[in-house]
Amino acid sequence: MSRNRIELVGRVVAPPEVRTTPTGTPVIRIEVDCGEGREVLRLGVVMAGAAARELGMRISAGATVKVTGALRAVGRRALAGGVEVLASEISEVPADAGP
Repeated sequence: MSRNRIELVGRVVAPPEVRTTPTGTPVIRIEVDCGEGREVLRLGVVMAGAAARELGMRISAGATVKVTGALRAVGRRALAGGVEVLASEISEVPADAGP
């Protein structure tokens, strides 16, 4: 059995996008840079549910976050490496704790 699970720590690079689906579910989308120097990887992170709205009001660009979730294909770009993280949990990492 294969598992699709990812855990990453990175820096939020822009203010979060918070929206509500037609059924009333809050959704947050952030972009997170992971790694350093020439090894930086930018990933889109999406989370839905009650915690998403509150998180969108708390997190800002420059914050360090820990994300747990799964990778999912993004549209037609999937074959070309188009993926994002579907988060089950996003938490802020205190500034003094480091990535």
